[in-house]
Amino acid sequence: MALVTALTDPATGVRHPLALGLNVASLGALVYGVSTQAQPGLAGHHLVVLALLVASTAGWAGWLVSRGRDVPAVSAVCTVTFGLAGGALTVFSPLGLVFVGVAALGATVAWEPRSAVWVALSGPAAVAVASALTGRPDAYLGAAAAAVLAGGAMGFSRRQSVQAAAREVEVQVSEARADAEKARAELLAGRNHLARELHDVLAHTLSALSLQLEVLDTVVATGGDAREQLDMVKRLVRDGLDEARGAVRALREDSPSLETALAALARDRGATLAVDGRPRQVGPDVGLALYRVAQEALTNVVKHAPGAAAWMNLEFTDGSVALAVVDERCGPVPEVGTAPLSASGGGYGVQGIKERVLLLGGRVEAGPTGNGWRVYAEVPA
Repeated sequence: MALVTALTDPATGVRHPLALGLNVASLGALVYGVSTQAQPGLAGHHLVVLALLVASTAGWAGWLVSRGRDVPAVSAVCTVTFGLAGGALTVFSPLGLVFVGVAALGATVAWEPRSAVWVALSGPAAVAVASALTGRPDAYLGAAAAAVLAGGAMGFSRRQSVQAAAREVEVQVSEARADAEKARAELLAGRNHLARELHDVLAHTLSALSLQLEVLDTVVATGGDAREQLDMVKRLVRDGLDEARGAVRALREDSPSLETALAALARDRGATLAVDGRPRQVGPDVGLALYRVAQEALTNVVKHAPGAAAWMNLEFTDGSVALAVVDERCGPVPEVGTAPLSASGGGYGVQGIKERVLLLGGRVEAGPTGNGWRVYAEVPA
């Protein structure tokens, strides 16, 4: 009985192909044993034995079929049938106790304890009634109770295994859903990251190219020598490619130090750089975010206040790195949108750098000063 029960996968409920064969073989051996002991026939108590044996066998067979086809109602009727018939059969053949034990096992596996106990007790009740009706001693009542306890214990253990396996499957499904949600979030974050890189690499290069083309157009219109401006355009294109490679290097964590990258940017943009505190290596995400802040701020100087002097201050403190980019303009500050290149770009630069810094747990401030503009970013590092 235990072997047959163990041949069912607790996680899926699918029985091993040998399970049905073992059940049928066990049932056949039991029918043979009862027939040998009680000698069913067509007269007297032999006819009663025959009727009880047929009912027990049919109930067991129906229980097997209904379990395989997942028909709970039929399974319940069949379990009660061979439990009762097997209990009554016990007074004629002690092997009837096997029906009683298997009925208790099946009931405990299928139902909650409160419901299963009534089905399990039907066997001993049938033993008591049959003993009273036939005038036979109820010597098997204790044995029937023991069979119920043994079958119930096995069934309870089996039910616990099935429930534990079901909970494990639920946990696995929940983990799989969580992994899927995490992958989706990472995909969205990756798309946003690519969008920021596209803006930062292309928009800054194209803005600088736009500025040089404006100058080139002026030189050509006045009949001047455009060679110098063409050389500048070529250099900007090369710089744009270098920036794209730099972004890839940053993502691969082999980028140069932050102060080195900012010094090179300051030279290219005609700005100055001051470093306070003790420089240290920061993570690639932090370094790239602050570099993009500087790049966006200096590009906005060119776009909105051409000719203004700009300087950067990089400060290393305990637990954070801060960058300030300030431009100081000579003369009145141009109104918003009146500079020649103010309409260039998509307007997502400041939003992009804020997203970068906020994702790292930092903060960004941008606003006018007395005679210019200041961008300040601080990131934990």
